[in-house]
Amino acid sequence: MSVWIVETLIATSLLMALVMLLRRPVARWLGAGAAYSLWVLPLLRMVLPVLPQEVAAPSPLHIAVDQSGLPGLLALSNDPQAASASGFPWLEAGIALWFIGLLAFLLFQAVGYIRFRRHMLDGSVLLGQEGRIRTIASPQASGPLAFGVLRPMIVLPVDFAQRYEDLEQEMAMAHERAHHERGDLLANMIALLLLGIHWCNPIAWVAYRAYRADQETACDARVLSLYGRDQAHAYGRAILKAAGGRQFVAACHLNRIATLKGRLAMLSHHEISLQRISWGMAAVAIVTATGLALTASGSRAAQQMAAISETVESADLARLGDLVARPAAAMPEVPAAATVPDVPTAATIAAETAPMTPVPPEPIVPAADMIAPVPPVPPAPPVTWREEKARISVSRADQWGQTHGIPTEADIARMVPVVDVRKGCDGDRTVSQRETVDNNGRRAIRIRICEAQIEAQALRSARAGLMKARAKVERATHMSDRIRADVLRDLDEEIAQIDGQRN
Repeated sequence: MSVWIVETLIATSLLMALVMLLRRPVARWLGAGAAYSLWVLPLLRMVLPVLPQEVAAPSPLHIAVDQSGLPGLLALSNDPQAASASGFPWLEAGIALWFIGLLAFLLFQAVGYIRFRRHMLDGSVLLGQEGRIRTIASPQASGPLAFGVLRPMIVLPVDFAQRYEDLEQEMAMAHERAHHERGDLLANMIALLLLGIHWCNPIAWVAYRAYRADQETACDARVLSLYGRDQAHAYGRAILKAAGGRQFVAACHLNRIATLKGRLAMLSHHEISLQRISWGMAAVAIVTATGLALTASGSRAAQQMAAISETVESADLARLGDLVARPAAAMPEVPAAATVPDVPTAATIAAETAPMTPVPPEPIVPAADMIAPVPPVPPAPPVTWREEKARISVSRADQWGQTHGIPTEADIARMVPVVDVRKGCDGDRTVSQRETVDNNGRRAIRIRICEAQIEAQALRSARAGLMKARAKVERATHMSDRIRADVLRDLDEEIAQIDGQRN
């Protein structure tokens, strides 16, 4: 591809790595908002046009690319015959692979967003609307979240009022409202587009996760600036209550587990003065201008800008189809050298006219895996059965036989016992059981359930528990005398009531 495009991809990767190195110290000393603003640097470099030599000298990246010999490797002849003779169409294959990956990534994100939006709106209830932002309650949401660029929405769980206190509800709503007011949802869409362009770049995937973490931390800092640092504990509780649940990359969740530790740490040292915030914005501007100047494309890129369209147009994707249709070992045919025919002799003429001796056919070799036929298994002897009085006899022709007895009604009656269950007391047990056998061998089971004993046992257990509680209250040293006396009086009344029921 064009050296300018390669320079741009390399430059944005380097700037992503630079931002990941600077984000933590910048957030610690200049605030989370300054760290979040650093991520505009790769975006600006991605859309930065080429600078001619009259405007800017070649950048260090420009010089490094020249010294690496990359322009020679990426140079492509516009001559169709030279391109066809170069062998494998590397340019067309690279463009096709990158484009297929980009389309697959964007299609996956679009389908995922549509399914996520439909999932959240399923069974939702409209709670209110503030300007363009609508607030809904969805049974699918485990915590507050914001999504939607053209139709901005704030989604709350159905138990939002029960799980969160009043102040926690206000701060959670302010967090999601800040995402819409700052345009974070649109920024996420642009970041996903850049990630799709860099889909084969591992630095971009790591940078995207860091970008989302800085986005949430900056939004937390904005909420604390509105409510004050003394309410950081309430905001921390709201974040912990929202932790967990399903997440989608294009939405802004209050419950992002991956950034939970860093966000809670930010709450403990959030206080940033106005002067440090001003210095932070100035530092971000300086870093942005320096990064763009050090990675900008110079005069050579300006000259190649006019050749980009010719380079891309020269890529004929139909060559990939020709490559598939072409045999793997196809080689250009080389014309054979002219040969002088030999002069025939008498010996050669006699050899050519002699009759050929027939060659006997080769014997057929049996296959190594041939298996000898298995002899047939003799059939099993027939089985006969005969029913006699109170039994069944089964026999075979080979003198084998068995006899099975059939139980009579009297035998069945002796097998099944007679069970008699009634209320009543038989001694001091709660449940008593007796078993007897009559003259015919039939069993009888007599079960008696004593309700009085059950109630008395329950009262004894309750009284024992109250006595243990009374002993603990008497030994308690953290109670005042007045409270101890009131508790002991109530326990004594309960014990006396139980004693009255027992008598």
